[in-house]
Amino acid sequence: MRMKKIIPLLLALLFLGSCAKMTEEKRARKAQEYYTAAIKAFNEKEYDDAAWNFNEALKFMDYLTPRQIENAKFLLGKSYYLDGDYVNAVVALEDYIFYYPKLSRTEEAYYLLVDSYIKVSPDPYRDQEYTWKAIDKAKEFLSRFPNSPFAPKVQELIDEAYRKIAKHELLIAKFYEDYGYTYSAAIRYRDILLNFSKYVSEEEVAFRYIRCLLLSDEQVRFEKDKIKDLLDETKDKLEDVKGEERKAVERRIRFLEGEIERWERIGKRAREEALEAMKKYREVYGNTLYYRKLEELLKKKAWKS
Repeated sequence: MRMKKIIPLLLALLFLGSCAKMTEEKRARKAQEYYTAAIKAFNEKEYDDAAWNFNEALKFMDYLTPRQIENAKFLLGKSYYLDGDYVNAVVALEDYIFYYPKLSRTEEAYYLLVDSYIKVSPDPYRDQEYTWKAIDKAKEFLSRFPNSPFAPKVQELIDEAYRKIAKHELLIAKFYEDYGYTYSAAIRYRDILLNFSKYVSEEEVAFRYIRCLLLSDEQVRFEKDKIKDLLDETKDKLEDVKGEERKAVERRIRFLEGEIERWERIGKRAREEALEAMKKYREVYGNTLYYRKLEELLKKKAWKS
């Protein structure tokens, strides 16, 4: 009786084991089928199909050889890149570099990654986070592989990225200038001269920088008037408050008075900086049309050089 119960159980176990074995064989077969199809598609320049098949093959990673896994990860990133899918290229290439930081193909992966970051980043009118990431990755690459054959190409990408960021910074500076925030614009132009002079027209940016300094009294006046209005409103509250609340209002009054003084100092420094910068501008560029425009603007001001 006991034997009759055991036999069906053994048969069931044998059947399940057979199914499991067939499943393993099927998974192994699928891994190789997808991998082979991916290689074929890549060689035929069908990069979209190649990427899809490489992704499918990597789902059965346990049934690929280490060499196949490395090759699939690299060609997956390259397939995305060549297909123009730069967002997925970034993800795949970052993954490849993480797992294979020292292989010869890692150098090419870095180059493709940097270029993908640049291509993912939006036009200069918008945030340049990905452009900065491209620069960081490029510098990381040059630090690790200074003698790589890809080094000159990566350096070209760095220059392209900096030109894009320089244009972004110029747009911001011009925005401030157009809306009357002349001192803020001058600071932006000065930063561009310090950090991106190689990627802009230095003569024009220096002209704009000095011009905005000469016009900085416009923003100083605007900022002071705004603070004075707040100061008057705050002083009016003194009659209605007592104790700790009155002390808080008095502290705010002192703060606002300090802000007025700060903007007065900013105005004075801007004038001094403008005059000094004009002298250097004349020494470097000569009596150009830009310089004569600055002289005309200076004559309209009440203060003397």
